[in-house]
This record gives sequence, C-alpha cells and structure tokens, in this order.
Amino acid sequence: MSRSSLSVRDALLALAIATLALGIYLRTLAAGLLPGDSGEFQTLASLLGHTHPTGYPIYLILAKPFTWLPWRDIAWRVNLVSAVMAALTAMGLYLTARLLTDSALLSLAGALLLAISPTFWSQARIAEVYTPGAAFLMTILGLLVWWDVRNAAWALFLAGLLGGLSLGVHMTVALMAPAGLLFLLLYHRRRWAVARTALAGAGLGVLLTLMAFWLIDRHNPPANYFHAVILPSISAWDLTPAALDAPWERLWFSWSAQQFRPFMGQWQVFGDQAQTFWEHLPQELGAPTPWLALLGGLWLLGKCFRVGVLILLALGLQLFFTFTYAIWDLYVFFIPAYGLLTLLAVAGLAAVADAAVWGVSRWRASRPTWLRPTLTILLALAFLFLAVWPVFRPNWDAVLARENPFQHWEEYPQDDSNLPILAQLTVDNLPPNAILFTDWDMLWPYYYTAHVLGRRPDLLFHETYPRDDRPELADSVIESIRQQISTHPIFFSERDARLRQAGFKLQPRRVGPQRLYQVAP
Repeated sequence: MSRSSLSVRDALLALAIATLALGIYLRTLAAGLLPGDSGEFQTLASLLGHTHPTGYPIYLILAKPFTWLPWRDIAWRVNLVSAVMAALTAMGLYLTARLLTDSALLSLAGALLLAISPTFWSQARIAEVYTPGAAFLMTILGLLVWWDVRNAAWALFLAGLLGGLSLGVHMTVALMAPAGLLFLLLYHRRRWAVARTALAGAGLGVLLTLMAFWLIDRHNPPANYFHAVILPSISAWDLTPAALDAPWERLWFSWSAQQFRPFMGQWQVFGDQAQTFWEHLPQELGAPTPWLALLGGLWLLGKCFRVGVLILLALGLQLFFTFTYAIWDLYVFFIPAYGLLTLLAVAGLAAVADAAVWGVSRWRASRPTWLRPTLTILLALAFLFLAVWPVFRPNWDAVLARENPFQHWEEYPQDDSNLPILAQLTVDNLPPNAILFTDWDMLWPYYYTAHVLGRRPDLLFHETYPRDDRPELADSVIESIRQQISTHPIFFSERDARLRQAGFKLQPRRVGPQRLYQVAP
C-alpha cells in the first residue's frame, strides 16, 4: 500500500460526515422509553446492572455518562448513545476508506451510504448495542490499516485494546480476531514482535472488560438480568441458585450465552439465511454495491494483499456466524457485514478509476492531469445517484417530518407514546412490595418506571418465560411463589395452567389500565 496519510482536511471531512449523520439520527431519534431490549438498556445503563447475555459491561459504562446529560429524559439520552456511535462509525469508515483508496470523495460517498443504510440507521435511533459494536469494529480496522500504512506501534496496541474491550460491547466484533491475527502474521518483518504488541493491547482490554463486569456485578441493583430473569426461572437452565453464587459463574453464564446457544451453529438454516441476506442487500446498500465490493476485494488483494485478506476474512467470518444463527432478529447481525461491504465498495470505485486511467494511458502517450480527479467526481456522483439516493429516498419524508422511518418493520421496538403512561399507571397501582411476572417487552419499562424514575422501588418484576426453546413456567417459579406468597402480593400478566395445577388460584384484578391475575393459595 502506498504511504498515503491523513490531513487536516480529512479530519474536517470526517467530522462533517459524522455531524451530518448525527443530525439525521437526531431528527428521527426515538423520543423516549422503549420496550424489550431497548428498555433494558435504558434501564440498566442508568442503574448499572447486568443485562442479558453477554452482559455488555463496557457498553453500560460508556452509556452511563450520557444519563447525566441535562437534556430530555434518561431513556432518550441512552437512545442518543446509539446515534453518537453510529456517527462515529461513519467517520471511521471515511477515514479507513481514505487510507485504502487515497480518495476523499469516494470515501465520503461510502460513509454516507452506510450512515443511511436502513438497518444501521434503525439501530442508531434506539438504545441498542449494534452501532457501538460497529463503531468498535470500524475503529479497529482503521487502526490496523493505519499501522500498515504508517508502521505506528501505538495504532497496533490500540487496535488490540479496543478488540479486548469489544467483548464488553458486542462479541461479534471478536469474530475479527482471526482475521487480525492472520493480517499480522503476513507481515514478514518482526512478525512475532508485531503480534505481541497487538496481543498486549488485547490482554489489557480483556482485563478492563473483566473489571467492568466485576464492578457492575458488585454494584448489583435489584433491577438486573439475573434477579429479574434467571434466578426465578433457574430450573429452566437445569441449574440451582448455588450455580450462580460467584461472580465468575455469572460471568461464564453471560459470556457463554447459554440463553442463545441453542440457536447457534444451525447449519440447516445456512442457505435460507444467505438468500435473505442477498435479497435484502439492494435495499440496504443499493444495487451496485455488492458488485463493487467484489471488485474492491480483488483490487485490494492485488494492491495490498495483507489488507485485502484482513477485510475479506473478517467479512467471511461475520457472514459464516450469521448464516448459521437461527435467531429471530437476525437482520441486525448483518450490520458488521454491511460496514465491511461498503468499505470494499469504495475500494471497487477506486478500482474502476484505476482501470479507466490505465485504459487511457494505453492509447495516449501522456496522461492528462485532470483525468483522475474528473473520473473520481463522476464516480462519486454516479454512486450517490445509483446507490445512496435510492436507499435514502424512501425515508426522506420521515426525516423532514421528524418521524420514525421504520415503524412498519416487524421485530422492531416501535415508538409508543402510550408506553410510559401504561407503565406508570400499572406501577403506581400495584400494592406495596408486589411482584409481577410479565413478558420481556414490558419487563424493563416497568423497572425503568419503578426504579429509574423512583416511583416504586419496592416493586419487583420477573420475566415469565425466559427461554424461547422452553416456553413453559419453570418449576423454580412455582417454588418461589410458595416461599413468597405470604409476604408479597404476586401477579401474572397472563393465565398459566401450571399455577392452577400447582394448587394456586388466579384472581383477575384491574391494576391501572391493565387486567392482571393475582396468585392466591
């Protein structure tokens, strides 16, 4: 790779693309409290309690300062984390593409495409971990490319550090580790010294992530994933409470993703998942992008074999994991692949420019100085017209109206202005020290209202059916009810036949606007 570098102009352009992207996200940012995972992150970023696997301790610590901002409510501030991280991802893509192609215009076009890619954008407007994960991945990749260009040891160490920290943001970032290691081993000079620098950074990052997990574990607020979900239904995992007594046992439960392991490595879904990914690519990145990415991958292999291997192997590992993951919200796991494909597409545009310049030089003795700049401008405009605008156009009206562009999507936490009201009225009308078993979507809005807003810290909430592969009431829930029914009013949001079979009565009760069922002996 040529010894290109970055300039002040590049820093300003990177800041400009981040500002533009953040402006779009702010206009469409979810207004407040959300159900499901988003409500969980809004709640636990404030309270600093364990989330669902894999725990995301570094994400929580990064999000916590946002909860101190003086604007709007805490739920909105945690949504803002995703918007900022998405803007930083677009900035990182610009800088990385600029190093790879030496073209600011083509890099800007690519960064803009990823910024307005629908799935990426949808996660930039809600409290989630996917844009922080993308920001870490793109930054690590950019640092590795910078090290390859400038031979700066600090960049290599920092890439390793962020790689270790990424275990506490989103573990799919760690799928890049084999590609990064091979990239370093392909460096023929002092390869083991180089690898040690990166591994030292990674070791420090892992240590800091473990410390973050320990601090959150030690903090242990009543509202956390283990108290709300795992311990009441502990028998559903064929465990006893003693199996999660120690911090390292809770760490293993989180990092081994026991809740999701039944859905991983499912080879039978590979073909369907790959087909779904391919069919949705034009909607996500525009029709020309996959073909440009293929060309860009070949161009990079020829221009700088190490970097080409790094990006293509990282892409392959992401897709391999995702294509064998039979999870319901699979579409969000394609985000890292979208970022890598966009980067390759920018390289593909540079390859087209190189080919055109080479073609002209074949029949002209001297190459005009204006040729490459003119080609670059034309290619950038064509990419904006053929890829960026068709992807952005369906959401243009929503941006102007400050609305959610993705409200028609399935498996997506929809904005609902009634949700905070529903949660507040339910929480306010539950009797003292009550325990409510409810579904995942409402679990964290209740906890947010009761504990973050401080309206009813005496209340506890549990998920009724935490395992999707075992949708029945756990034996440990029945035992827990027997132990607590004399001291806590216990409610369920729906009838369950197992409660009657266990000798309990379910008495309908109007609690605020909701019909709940109180458990009686």
